[in-house]
Amino acid sequence: MANAELFYSITSQNSKAITSYNETLDFFKEEIKDIVKKIYYSKDEFIAKEGLKDDYIYLIERGKVILTRKDLKDKEHTHGYLMAGEFFGISSMIDMTHTSNYKALTNCSIYAIDKDYLKDYMDNHLEFNIIFNKILINAMRSFTKRQGNLMMGGCRSTFTNFVIEHFNDFGRIDDEGNVLVTLDVNLSEIALILNMTRETLSRVIAEMRKEGIIETKRRFIKIMDLQRFVI
Repeated sequence: MANAELFYSITSQNSKAITSYNETLDFFKEEIKDIVKKIYYSKDEFIAKEGLKDDYIYLIERGKVILTRKDLKDKEHTHGYLMAGEFFGISSMIDMTHTSNYKALTNCSIYAIDKDYLKDYMDNHLEFNIIFNKILINAMRSFTKRQGNLMMGGCRSTFTNFVIEHFNDFGRIDDEGNVLVTLDVNLSEIALILNMTRETLSRVIAEMRKEGIIETKRRFIKIMDLQRFVI
């Protein structure tokens, strides 16, 4: 399958999730805008902390959020990441504490939605209740799949899956049929997201360059052989 054909196949699958996100975002911005707060977080700022209860659930409009925990030696580890269009803090809906720290990896704009108002609205609007629950289930499935890639996949497959997630927003086909992806994070941030060292990530990228699969320059990736990239 040619680069362009495979690229459009992947982005077509991703578009279903993007459509759901846009519809949900429009709802929160228009229908219940009085109880939705838009908050800006700077890079490395904590949004919510492990072990604490919250009055809100959150929807990322722009930026990336990482999930972290500290080990017994008080060292912080990343064990997941979230992107624009994704919810977090869902445990607040059932009055449970956060199970992770949520930290802004980049500058973020995030919608904080009052959990009590949302629950009341869902109780009185059955159609929205059904739609919103489907969105949450799909979000949890996507997050679970991503977690599986982080835990079970090798460093190379983890990196390629991360790049593929950016095709819709940051990818395009050039005149020669190559896939061009301009990421909004640098290598150090990608390594942090994927819970690997900068050296390991650099080695993975160097191997793919040597094999003629990609070319890179700062936050820019050119994929010359998408078939081999996704395998």
